[in-house]
Amino acid sequence: MIPKITTVGIVAGLGDPHNLSLKSSGEKTHSKYSSLCVKMKLFFSFFILFIRFASLNAQEIEEKTSVRHRIQLIPSEEQKILERFFLRLFYHGDFSYTLFGLKPMGSIDYNLEFIRFPQFYKEPEKHLFSMALDEKGWRVWKRYRNLFPMEKYVFIKVKDYTCFGFLLINKEKAFSVIEKNLLLFQALAEEKASACTLLQMLCRGQFAYSHSNTPCLLTYFKALGLLYGYGEENVQTFIKREQLLQMLRNLPIDIKTLPSEVINCLGMEENPKTSGKLQYKYFLEGDSLASELKNLLNKNYLIKGTKKDNPFLPIKRSLFFGNEEHPKTKDIIKSWDDINSSILKMYESENFLETVLERLTSS
Repeated sequence: MIPKITTVGIVAGLGDPHNLSLKSSGEKTHSKYSSLCVKMKLFFSFFILFIRFASLNAQEIEEKTSVRHRIQLIPSEEQKILERFFLRLFYHGDFSYTLFGLKPMGSIDYNLEFIRFPQFYKEPEKHLFSMALDEKGWRVWKRYRNLFPMEKYVFIKVKDYTCFGFLLINKEKAFSVIEKNLLLFQALAEEKASACTLLQMLCRGQFAYSHSNTPCLLTYFKALGLLYGYGEENVQTFIKREQLLQMLRNLPIDIKTLPSEVINCLGMEENPKTSGKLQYKYFLEGDSLASELKNLLNKNYLIKGTKKDNPFLPIKRSLFFGNEEHPKTKDIIKSWDDINSSILKMYESENFLETVLERLTSS
């Protein structure tokens, strides 16, 4: 007769020889279950600790608004890299003037194609070294930028095949420029977007180098000039210069026959169009365009952006094309000169990184 195995016997395994195998199986199942429970407890314990730590960290950053406290969360060596990075950016007038609210936007650009032109870079090796340092500085900034949320500004990196750079955007001032020139920016974006949407596109870097080779190049130049705060009149003069240069480039004429001022403007052409046999109509057209351009260049030129001649000012003055005698240009230069002492004070501050990040995170 087969003995009956009661439920009690199965569960308890009461020393019956017939229940040994069942008992062994139960022990294995119980062991596996216990191991799984331990692993799940450890997982949930770690998860809860992680959530608490993350919440504490966010709460700590939110409550302790001191920029100095946030900087202390960064390893000292990387603090030094960040300080040198922002010093190089601040050295450029575009960045520092934007930071002080005088420009809607500032940029620092590096272009490998321009290295061969002495008009842009007299020391190409130094330029390449600066590119490498700023690339390293940006990588460090990316790791810690969430510690320094910005409301008033947007600071981004933009890049293309042969160039990259950094944009600092004053959102309020940039929005004002876009809203005032809405049709211009809609033409640049090739869509009828609102000023708010266009500002978002700008802050994402969508109006950067990708537009520099488009058919709407003059539209791109005009938008940039307004965002850089160079003034409507100076921007229009720059556009006129570019139009005349473009027309001259498209004529089959020998540039050596043109006035020296015009030749200098065309000097960056690697292989300018020339022709041994010139048709008379092209000669007349070229002569007329060159004369108009020469007159424009006599009244308009690169302005160094200051009336002060201080060789000890370590800030690179912004250069822009325009008429120095125009009232708006005078106002721009005066506003930049008036703020130079504050810029110099910040630049030479012992707590430069803290000071510049305080301004960037101000509301």
